[in-house]
Amino acid sequence: MRIVLVHGGWQGGWAWDGVVAELAKAGHEVWAPTLQGLGDNDDRAGVTLSTMADNLIGRIADKGWDRFVVVGHSGGGPLIQLVAEAMPEQVEQAIFIDAWVLADGESINAILPTELANFARGTAASSPDQSVPIPPQLFMTAFLQDGSEELHAQVEPRLVPSPGGWLDEPIRLRSAGTGDVPSGYIFLQEDRAVPQELYRASADRLTNPTTASSPGSHMAMLTRPVELAAAIVSVMS
Repeated sequence: MRIVLVHGGWQGGWAWDGVVAELAKAGHEVWAPTLQGLGDNDDRAGVTLSTMADNLIGRIADKGWDRFVVVGHSGGGPLIQLVAEAMPEQVEQAIFIDAWVLADGESINAILPTELANFARGTAASSPDQSVPIPPQLFMTAFLQDGSEELHAQVEPRLVPSPGGWLDEPIRLRSAGTGDVPSGYIFLQEDRAVPQELYRASADRLTNPTTASSPGSHMAMLTRPVELAAAIVSVMS
């Protein structure tokens, strides 16, 4: 199976390296791009959810894959909704990993806890390029609390600001969830980035998703890549 892995905020495609290796060992062809606005030297001004989606859809099209599974983590969820809507004949399945599933006209900030949404909006408003950097200690304690000190030291210099428009632009969808594209949802058992009921509410917006759980924090792709790859395969099956 061909698989596109879509990362979440403040990171790049590198976050999936361990999962890519495991899926490749199982015979899958995997691509984990770094999203527009999340490269080390990217211009983040004017980058929004829709520009990121258009960029990602164009890059997938350039690969020439006729059928593939798309997997989105965290803020990658709305992006894979847009991929599924734009490419319904090519997307075999859209799989969400503790990821946001938005309704038409809704933004990520609209469903985040108020404190987090206010932090994101306030930080973007005070930033010259409307981006949202994350304090490294917050990332480590909220997203990667099961990582070792060594892993934290490796990850910290790779963190980049997220485009504010990714979080604050309302999504535009013709169909709810993933439309007619089959879906799946993987819950991360030790994720404490936000209350677990918010992830369950996102999963409830999908139509008959195949579900699974996998150990690890919000960044389980870094701490438990073997188990997360196995969960992805189980949901695809």
